[in-house]
Amino acid sequence: MSLEICLSFVVTFIISLILVPIVSKVSKKLGIIAHTNKRTIHKGIIARTGGYAIYASFLIGTMIFLKTDIQINSILIGGFIVFLTGFYDDIHDLSPKFKMLGQIIAALVVIVYGGISLKGFIIPFLPSSFSHVIAIIITIGWIVGISNAVNLIDGLDGLCGGISIIVLVTISLTSLTYGRTDISSLSLLLAGAIGGFLVYNFHPASVFLGDCGALFIGYMIAVISLLGFGYKSSSFFTLGAPIVVLMVPIMDTLIAIIRRKVHHKSFSEADKNHLHHKLMFSLELGQTKSVLILYVVTILFSLCSYIYLYDKIAATILFLTLMLLFEVFVEATNMIDRKYKPVLTIMNIFIKSEYLPSIKDTKPYRRIVERAKKKYAVIALIVIAIIFSLVFVFNKQNSTPTHKPVQTVEYKEADNETELMSDIYNQLKTAIERNNKPDIRQDVAAYFLADYFTLSNKKENQIGGIHYFYSDKKDDFTAYAKNGYYKNANTFIKNQTDLPEVIHYDIISNQDSYKALSGLEDYSYYDVRIKITFADVNPILNVEEYTTTVTLIEKNQRFSVVAMEE
Repeated sequence: MSLEICLSFVVTFIISLILVPIVSKVSKKLGIIAHTNKRTIHKGIIARTGGYAIYASFLIGTMIFLKTDIQINSILIGGFIVFLTGFYDDIHDLSPKFKMLGQIIAALVVIVYGGISLKGFIIPFLPSSFSHVIAIIITIGWIVGISNAVNLIDGLDGLCGGISIIVLVTISLTSLTYGRTDISSLSLLLAGAIGGFLVYNFHPASVFLGDCGALFIGYMIAVISLLGFGYKSSSFFTLGAPIVVLMVPIMDTLIAIIRRKVHHKSFSEADKNHLHHKLMFSLELGQTKSVLILYVVTILFSLCSYIYLYDKIAATILFLTLMLLFEVFVEATNMIDRKYKPVLTIMNIFIKSEYLPSIKDTKPYRRIVERAKKKYAVIALIVIAIIFSLVFVFNKQNSTPTHKPVQTVEYKEADNETELMSDIYNQLKTAIERNNKPDIRQDVAAYFLADYFTLSNKKENQIGGIHYFYSDKKDDFTAYAKNGYYKNANTFIKNQTDLPEVIHYDIISNQDSYKALSGLEDYSYYDVRIKITFADVNPILNVEEYTTTVTLIEKNQRFSVVAMEE
């Protein structure tokens, strides 16, 4: 993990640590406090706008550390909408419908303006346009669902903030594994801001998140996970990994929906039957122990996601074990209903305990026995129909003529890559899989510059960046390099002294270009302005930082460098 990414966490943590008491004091003076009622646990006058400090700290951190582009801008705009919606609700108690409307608008911003949505989602035998529409609907549901799931677990001191930090750190570590420093930085910026708040929110809390904080955090986690979570982007891993990490709030929300449906209550009607309530009241663990237990559970689910990168079987076994224990806890504490105990009933077949429910005493068992004969025939017909359908589908697939696969554009890795070049190349592969053209061209430009200006990994007469230059102009590029930057390069390489190496880069801008090669005016061109940083003062350029604009052409679905500003 780079020093800058770690520093981003520390900076937002300190800013939040300073802002939270100020915001809390102002909120109390304005009367924006958490009111007590029969559902609340806290006592005394406590400000409910701690999320304001988190949001402000995060924004300051993004201005200092984050490279802005269309995606980041869309995330920030959507986040502002969600924050305002929650902030208004903290003051005036907005209706659930209007809160959801604000979340849907924020989701549409990142989808339409930022181009962020579920990638690689394909429904077999249906048009791709239909799959795209379904993917958009799932994306909206994911953002709205996670935003509310995180909000629902904000029921005990430190619970929502602590779980969110665990989730964000997991996302950051996983993203770094695949070289996605952008996702890692974004995650730790938010984690640091929450960390400063958590100092004041852990039991006994002196300030609460409020909807402005909980909804904003949930929204950010949902959107960050849609950026790919560091995995090679497919529809399964884009959401599969975050679902595992967020299992505590997701399961708590799903169980709440089922419970309220079973008891014929509105989903918006709050109760005291959430996970944290059961730990605190049914098991009499108190606030601190209940929160720490849920921290541990979240860490274990996070480990499942991270271990999956290296050992899929071990991760799957751990996940299934945790889910089984989770289900036993739900049944034992009557989280859904007093009569809902399927796993405990099955377990009692082998345990035969008088304290566990017996299968013969259950109404479902008696109904199954009474209707078994009729159902056997129906089930048999369904199974036969499924078998014939599968045979038909497989035969149709085998008889369908194969189409020539779509050619994937590949970019060559340089010999003896530096650590930075390897990170950029991993980002480039991910961008290609996501077909994210803005990211592809900025990664191509960054890799070209890192390879061109780095001599620490070069042999004599070797010119960096050659594989990323436009093929028809490589001879001109070689001549340009030998008469310029590489004129005395062999002397440095032979002596192995003061060899320049690019160790960091910042994308300043990424936009359309008005430049064009003669005879190739009909193609698209782009200017990517980049600032690169060397390990030490570059003896050739006599600078430690160098800013230049790289011009690229898009031809045959490939981006190639055609010019570099002096």
